[in-house]
Amino acid sequence: MSGAESPATLRFRRYLINCPSLSNKGRGKKICMTWTLQASDDPTRPRAVGWDEYRAWLMQEWKSLLASGGGEKPVQEFLEAHPSLLPGATDDVGPGGHHGATLYSVISQPELQGLGRRRYPDFMWVRRDTAAIRPICIEIEDPAKRWFNPGNQTPTAELTEALDQLVEWKVWFSKPENQSIFLKTYAPDFTSRALEPQYVLIYGRDAEFRLGESLHADPAYMRAKRNFMHRDDEHFYTFDSLKPIVEAKDYGTLTRSVQGWNLKALPPTFTTHPLMRELFEAVSSPEAALANVPLIDDARRTYVAARWAHWRMQLQQNRAGQLISTAMGGEGE
Repeated sequence: MSGAESPATLRFRRYLINCPSLSNKGRGKKICMTWTLQASDDPTRPRAVGWDEYRAWLMQEWKSLLASGGGEKPVQEFLEAHPSLLPGATDDVGPGGHHGATLYSVISQPELQGLGRRRYPDFMWVRRDTAAIRPICIEIEDPAKRWFNPGNQTPTAELTEALDQLVEWKVWFSKPENQSIFLKTYAPDFTSRALEPQYVLIYGRDAEFRLGESLHADPAYMRAKRNFMHRDDEHFYTFDSLKPIVEAKDYGTLTRSVQGWNLKALPPTFTTHPLMRELFEAVSSPEAALANVPLIDDARRTYVAARWAHWRMQLQQNRAGQLISTAMGGEGE
């Protein structure tokens, strides 16, 4: 392969510089994992859906879902299937986090030990950089809920309850014992790093703040009032403001149970590459999630499952101390 390096190659070079150390079993040394990157050059291999095609399809489906007024549950399920719509996958929320999302995934309804299930975040990204671990805790509500009462311009009871949810998370993260539990659960290789959570509320529709559609006499004033309501480390979005970001095109959705990690969803743009070491280690097979991926055919599903198995085998060989020389190039599949 010639010419400029691909984005995947550049990311991989950064990984080799900053990769976590692994114990070289039996020798007491520290080594850096390397991989054999065997990108297929067969032009007939089943490909992932292109970003532009996926984005156009996704936005149409998202707008149709919001127009249907089906409530919070179908929105939760849709965002699980298409996590690139969620804020926080990159540095668009809060500072730093340029190493990307842990496990190349968003976590759906992650447990915060001691809080009841109804008080868990709906979603959580765990981003990191060399300075800190940055959980992005996300609360969503029924899109039909209003921010303000039309009569007296005060926050609705539903909004007050949603904002209280963010406060509960802040209190939880303020306790050192909870910080320790969180790092051991969601960032076990980085327990010495600072923990700097951010809090996202996705609530309501843009129409509440648009002249001609709003029930408020002065919707521009109400928009300004909303924008002044967020407190430290809080970020507000309406459902209409969500847009997919290409940097998250390979990100999936995970859930966690006592048995470990479960892969719940992958997008049709998903491609495998060696930067996904943590995900391959955590999830043995993507087949259950692949069965529900839209826009791809069975040939693509089979191909992704095979490449997943390939990378897991490479991981196992490296864990056994069989270092594999790294061949750069391609997009990593």
